[in-house]
Amino acid sequence: MKLETKVGAFFLATIAVLGVLILRTEKLDLFGKKNNHRFMMDFQEVAGLSPQSQVRVAGVKVGVVEQIKLEQGKARVIIGVPADLPIYADASVQLSSLGILGEKYVDLNQGHASAGPMAENGNIPSHMGVGLDNLMESLAAIGKDVKSITGALNQSIGGEAGRQKLDEIVDNIRVLTGEFRVMAQENHGAINTTLANVQAISTEFRDRLPRLAQQFEELGRNLNEMVADAKPEMKGMMTDIRKMAQNFQSTSENLRSITDKMNKGEGTIGKLLNDETTIKKINLAVDNVNEMMGGLKTMELRLDMNAASWTKRGDTQSGLGIELAPRKDYWYALGLNSTPDGKITERTNIVTPTPGVATTTREVIVDQTFTVSAQFAKRLGDHFVISAGIVENKGGGGVEFRSLEDRFRLGALAYDFTKRDNKPKPRYRLTTSFQFWKGLYAQAGVQDIANPELKTFFAGGGVRWKDEDMKKLLGLIGSSVK
Repeated sequence: MKLETKVGAFFLATIAVLGVLILRTEKLDLFGKKNNHRFMMDFQEVAGLSPQSQVRVAGVKVGVVEQIKLEQGKARVIIGVPADLPIYADASVQLSSLGILGEKYVDLNQGHASAGPMAENGNIPSHMGVGLDNLMESLAAIGKDVKSITGALNQSIGGEAGRQKLDEIVDNIRVLTGEFRVMAQENHGAINTTLANVQAISTEFRDRLPRLAQQFEELGRNLNEMVADAKPEMKGMMTDIRKMAQNFQSTSENLRSITDKMNKGEGTIGKLLNDETTIKKINLAVDNVNEMMGGLKTMELRLDMNAASWTKRGDTQSGLGIELAPRKDYWYALGLNSTPDGKITERTNIVTPTPGVATTTREVIVDQTFTVSAQFAKRLGDHFVISAGIVENKGGGGVEFRSLEDRFRLGALAYDFTKRDNKPKPRYRLTTSFQFWKGLYAQAGVQDIANPELKTFFAGGGVRWKDEDMKKLLGLIGSSVK
């Protein structure tokens, strides 16, 4: 082999070894990124943490720090972990160090499976761990406290004044010990007397101890005699206890027989407890009751009382509306109205002011009456509501635009599609309202836009209540009654 070939092969081998070392040192992915999941977290400060730092779970390396950037005065750290490593919604992270002076890493707590998985690119809550910086800050604070204490001691006992205080303390201790010595000498006789009394008591107790033993022996003999005299009664009592035990055993055997029959499915109760069909029906009934009670608890009730003056008819419309809302996006609306637009009748009059000449007049009469409305309403998005059902005793429906948290409403109704001479077209109503203070609102609109003979304008107002308002009102009424 030529020298040039050997040199070239050695050069290529050296480049390959350097490439492998670089890949292992820099932790690069040669064939693209691994199938990792990425998550982000925010720290107050990440001094000592750098890209490619380790991410550990229970001390085991599971990923690396991919990126560190500053956002809104905080350090945002993005980590990458294997896709098969579960991260749950209650996961948390903190910064830790390998030893006292070791490199920093991200300590990841996976959370609990009951919390459900965390979405990829989710923000994991973080808290600062106990690191060397925290320890140094704590030691510095402790040093300040010790310095202040030593300073106080130096001020208290330092210098000539401090030495005088210590001399006074020693002198006081010397005086106190001398007083204790004098007190002991003065009470020496009393102490000897006390010891003599204790010795006399122990001597007397030693003399009386045999007599006490004899008395206890006599008491034992008396107890034996009492037990011997009571043996017949005790025997009868034991016989009764034995009979009671036999009865209890018989009762337990009967209970065991009943439970065995119930386990085998014999009898009405046994069939009830062992028939899976019956159990399923009972569970289904309980579930239905629970579902119904849950629906009633979540159902919202709304009331609406309103009145409006009709310009052309010279009369007033008043009404009461109730809305039952199982959910926020649909509800059932019931209404009872006293309206001048209720019953419409026609009357034809034939007048003959001149003999042989007849004049015919047609009169339309609109009577005040009560009407009933029952509609189903559905909310579409945030601003539109559609409804359909019975509108003032007639079939119909409408659409309404709502804004400002439903305080502003603009709606149109179409109903009563039957044709008459005085009403060739359906009845259309355009209404607008604005809730200006709490539940109070003002309304205005036009009725019978398409029928000139019935067309009229109206204006008025009303009040709307929700569940919370009615609860407060009932509370006020209850407190006033008390």
